[in-house]
Amino acid sequence: MIPRVLSIAGTDPTGGAGLHADLKAIAAAGGYGMGVVSSLVVQNTQGVQQVHTPEPEFLRAQLKAVSDDVVIDAVKIGMLADETSTQVVVEWLDEVLFSTHESEVPIIVDPVMVASSGDALADSVSHELLHRASIITPNLDELALLLHQPPAKNPDDMVKQAQELAQSTGSLVLAKGGHLPGKDKGNFLVGTSSVIAHAKSPQITTTASHGTGCSLSSALACRIANGDSLPDAVQWSTAWVREALEFGENLQVGHGNGPLDHFHRLRRQAQFSLQVPHSTISSPSRRQAVVPAAGPFTQQLWELAGDALDRFSQESIVPALMQGTLNAEQFHFYVEQDDYYLQVYSSVLARLSSLAPHEEERKMWAKAVTQTITVEQEMHREFPLPNIVEPSPLTLAYTDFLRAEVASDYVVGVAAILPCFWLYAQLSEYLPEEIKDDHPYKLWIETYRDEEFLCATAQALEVMEHQLTHASNAQREQARNAFVRACSLEADFFTQALLIDPR
Repeated sequence: MIPRVLSIAGTDPTGGAGLHADLKAIAAAGGYGMGVVSSLVVQNTQGVQQVHTPEPEFLRAQLKAVSDDVVIDAVKIGMLADETSTQVVVEWLDEVLFSTHESEVPIIVDPVMVASSGDALADSVSHELLHRASIITPNLDELALLLHQPPAKNPDDMVKQAQELAQSTGSLVLAKGGHLPGKDKGNFLVGTSSVIAHAKSPQITTTASHGTGCSLSSALACRIANGDSLPDAVQWSTAWVREALEFGENLQVGHGNGPLDHFHRLRRQAQFSLQVPHSTISSPSRRQAVVPAAGPFTQQLWELAGDALDRFSQESIVPALMQGTLNAEQFHFYVEQDDYYLQVYSSVLARLSSLAPHEEERKMWAKAVTQTITVEQEMHREFPLPNIVEPSPLTLAYTDFLRAEVASDYVVGVAAILPCFWLYAQLSEYLPEEIKDDHPYKLWIETYRDEEFLCATAQALEVMEHQLTHASNAQREQARNAFVRACSLEADFFTQALLIDPR
């Protein structure tokens, strides 16, 4: 069942916060969003300019129109501009929602009191409303205002304040650590005496965080209505918001604090195409190759890799993997797919060895097979894998492509496997200067500096240059197409883990 989630909130004409953000977040979290307008807010990415609150009867009529017609699976309550509006919502909860539902409907109250721009929005969060919440989701400043205390300076103090609020209201509190100092900007779900869940989240440096709190609470409401456990709902919502923050600046909305990208994952899925690319690419690579081309023919191939290299370095798991912020479930998905891929890849290299026209090349590919198996065993030993790994559609498309290309022509086959050498070797460009001991993927990414692999890549490039030098024009064209296609698949392979639901 698709959860039907009602948001009661103010508006944002630029679409980044309030009701507009709520509906996007609910859709991104897998629900059907409905909206009741509490106030019309004149705001943009640079600040709040004016607030108009309709008569309470209009708010009451909107609420009645929804509940008379639609079964509501969860409610997210955001900005309520005055005490009268708050009372209308409380009465509706008591008289309609709580009295007509056999099971408890999650009520997520996001006490919107100050906009991210610093503008005051409301001072009407009543004790009665907080008492009716399943979960209250204040940020650091709002938590302090509700308790009439100074803002917490560290996670421990924030959790203590959240426990105080939980004790005084009987509700759970999701304390949001986005404004805390330190590396972890994650969220704590707190009860009266304990922390129920803690979802870590790294610092995201961005100019696009408008509507983060609204979006998080709406996504949380939707995931709970969808049947997630509370810890799972907190983990999902936190990870989703983190990714939305990472991609927000790409939207280029406004001149101030722009919105996060609610549909970042859907956008990537739409761009995640398996169409065969043209041999000529509109954006040639301007990056310096870590392992340089072996001559003019391989230099031309490098320039044809431009689009794939951009996706590889910007839109794949590479940035988060290097920073150590990649979600653990997404990383394990990547490792599982990599395990399947390397099994096929070693057989493809063995096939190239049997086709190679010169003894030196046969030995080189045979040695690469041994290296692949050794590296696979060493890297994957640290991470438990199922006995049978089911390849994703993309992984299967990539491995089937390699099998087919190697079976057709030796020159084309070398071009098809080359991106796995060359783009993988390029990963060392993105490594941090110092990999700290607490980096969760330290052992994995340290292998990207492996000198033996870089040497093998250089040898593969020499083979490719030699083969293209003596190839026919038709072979060169087929090899170029195979190389570009493989570059696209390699970039997609490193991107696909971001398309799964993080936990």
